[in-house]
Amino acid sequence: MLSKILDEKERLFGAVILITAGVLGRIYLRGFLPNTPSWYITLNGVTQPVFMMDLFFVVAAISLLSGLLLGGYYTFIVPLSTMIITDLYYGNTYIFLFTWSGFVMLGLLGFILQSKTKLSLKKTPLILGAGVGGVLLYDLWTNFGCWLGWYPHNLSGLALCYTVAIPFTLWHILSTTMILSATIIPILYLKEHGILKIEHTIKPLEKTLTAVLSATLIMITPLFLFL
Repeated sequence: MLSKILDEKERLFGAVILITAGVLGRIYLRGFLPNTPSWYITLNGVTQPVFMMDLFFVVAAISLLSGLLLGGYYTFIVPLSTMIITDLYYGNTYIFLFTWSGFVMLGLLGFILQSKTKLSLKKTPLILGAGVGGVLLYDLWTNFGCWLGWYPHNLSGLALCYTVAIPFTLWHILSTTMILSATIIPILYLKEHGILKIEHTIKPLEKTLTAVLSATLIMITPLFLFL
């Protein structure tokens, strides 16, 4: 019983650390973003920079880490808490549920990976690959929301929406891979040397409720635009 209480305290403490890092990072790192490179591409008749810099990688990393390191409810709580707090500071658009649920998807992806494999330094390429897959999933989902909200509801509008988003996606993949590498490799190193515990027992009920809550948020997200 005592071990279970300690386990829950460790997860809660980890969640507080991740949420704090996400909030502070999203608010205070904006001034440290590099200038957009003067490299341009033309796709579908649209000329734009190769990269469009934003702080997506901050919340993406803590979302993935919440699933990988904490699991269960925290795959839902950490991304949502970070976004709600920082959106109160920055504001958001009326597709905010797409961004919120998109980060929850990243948390779920981390949780699924953690449930299917034993985390170790050897699994770093797999984790980074999951990060790239999560970024692509997030951008497909949120740009679908952009198409519903701001573009003509036809194939031309859909193609234009995703074309305009390519510089953001390229930056999201690059920046998230870098920050995830910089965080997960030291964490796994400390785990393998017995300094850090990141394996927790998640009860079946918690797994089920996490899946139900996440699925509910994802399903109601598109409907919100039509209310």
